[in-house]
Amino acid sequence: MKESEKENLYFTFQQTIEDIIKDKRKNPKNEKLLNNFNAKINLGFQIEEEYYFWVNLIAGKGNYSLNKGKLDEYDLEVMAAPEDLLFFANGENSTLHMLLKKNRFGYRKLRFSKGSSGKNNFGILLKLPKILVLD
Repeated sequence: MKESEKENLYFTFQQTIEDIIKDKRKNPKNEKLLNNFNAKINLGFQIEEEYYFWVNLIAGKGNYSLNKGKLDEYDLEVMAAPEDLLFFANGENSTLHMLLKKNRFGYRKLRFSKGSSGKNNFGILLKLPKILVLD
């Protein structure tokens, strides 16, 4: 994958996350969820069968930032093809669909693993769709 393609992917997903958070903040009922969500998440975009482009999402005290690279200390690691993650974020694919169906590489569309501390952090995994999916 070329460097320019990596930049485009990163900026596309960064803008998507920022726009979703802005949209969610317009509804007062989401304010508590957005402000109380604290997590460090590694997101692996599966570009090729054996290649992942890594970004990290850090959420804390109502602030959200998406950065390039993997975090050494994280709460959850999520892996998906970029198109599957975007369909998930826009609400076209449900969480159940993402966990059960396969992507173009033959893996589940949404895969996750434990955090660096060894905890499963299922609570973060369950809250993630509430944060990332448009209403």
